[in-house]
Amino acid sequence: MITKKWEKNLIILTIIGLVVGSWGMYQRLAHGHLAMNYGSFVPWGLWVAFDLFFLGLTAGAFLITVLTYVFRIKLLADLGPLAVFTVLVTLMCEVIIISLDLGHPWRVYRFLLSPNIGSMLFWLVVFITSMWIIYVPWLYFLLREQLVAWGNDETRPGHKIYRFLALGKTAYTDQERQRDSRRSRFLSYISLPIGLIFFGAHGAIFAILHNRPIWNSAMLPLIFIVAAMLSGGALITFLAYLYQPSDELIQPLGRVILLTLLSFLFLEGLQLFVGYQSKITGIVTSLDLITIGPYWWAFWIVHFLIGSLIPAYLLIRYPENSKMVAVACFIIMVTFLSVRLNYLIPDMAVYKLEGLQNTFYHQRLRPEYVPNLNEWLVSVWVISLGLLTFLLGTRWLPVIQAGKGEEQPV
Repeated sequence: MITKKWEKNLIILTIIGLVVGSWGMYQRLAHGHLAMNYGSFVPWGLWVAFDLFFLGLTAGAFLITVLTYVFRIKLLADLGPLAVFTVLVTLMCEVIIISLDLGHPWRVYRFLLSPNIGSMLFWLVVFITSMWIIYVPWLYFLLREQLVAWGNDETRPGHKIYRFLALGKTAYTDQERQRDSRRSRFLSYISLPIGLIFFGAHGAIFAILHNRPIWNSAMLPLIFIVAAMLSGGALITFLAYLYQPSDELIQPLGRVILLTLLSFLFLEGLQLFVGYQSKITGIVTSLDLITIGPYWWAFWIVHFLIGSLIPAYLLIRYPENSKMVAVACFIIMVTFLSVRLNYLIPDMAVYKLEGLQNTFYHQRLRPEYVPNLNEWLVSVWVISLGLLTFLLGTRWLPVIQAGKGEEQPV
């Protein structure tokens, strides 16, 4: 039984989102890319931006798992199972939406069956698969003790299902607890290098493209990592406020988020300064599209004012107020899509050959890109699926209870 009113309302909203977004999914699966607005000059659109958005959320949860189980920071211990589960949910959303963007979603397996080891996309699929292989059993080992307890509780709805998930076990010994703890620790050690390469590889995919002047920079992978830690850290802090409210936990996380936000703004400012000082036409034109182009408001209002200055003010002005810290993190998280779009679209919307726009004219050969209704509907469907999975998972799996080390009433 779901006891929190906001959870009930949000579940209803996600179900509505799945129903509404199903039209966009139908268009994509039935007609491929024909019903979408991206084309030859802007082949990566809204879905790639959402892929990067989900990547950031995954990175924040990943960081908590590493700090909890590799470095054993006791302050974060209660968030461990929740963070592992969050990694799986956000990774699921990322895999779905990037599969829809790349081509036929049911043919992704060909990356592994017919690999091109020189392709960054191949390695991206390898590390995505590796993350699943690590995190699925890791979550199971963290939850198994609680699954056994819930399976033995005949008053709990669905106790037979929990008994099945516990593989029929009715007792959980100290030896089994120690063994599962060692397994979790082992998987956490493996996840550290795999995760770092996985997140860095996303930035590398953009950085190695020579004909994209803003992307083609050794600094881009670093910006991607810091951006991912900022948006993902904001997500985890917000979730901690909802599920594990504690001033001793929320306030230190708020200080970390503030430092990460300031670091990201510094790197972003450095990129703008160096880009404009280079006076290279392609770079300056791309930066102009970000700062003074048709969608200047996405950078200055959505990202800089609402998504950066307001949260920074809240984090500086109310560092001891957990609610204000959570509000600041929520604002950072929901506005971060504008950051991803600002990095993604402008560098593709600049003709790389002067006069090319006058050679051929077709809707698919124009740099002006605006996501259409179908693209937004698909995005709504994926977001709704992720939210629904998370809400039902935290309700019907002992994700929160395993972190606290004790049962809570359902």
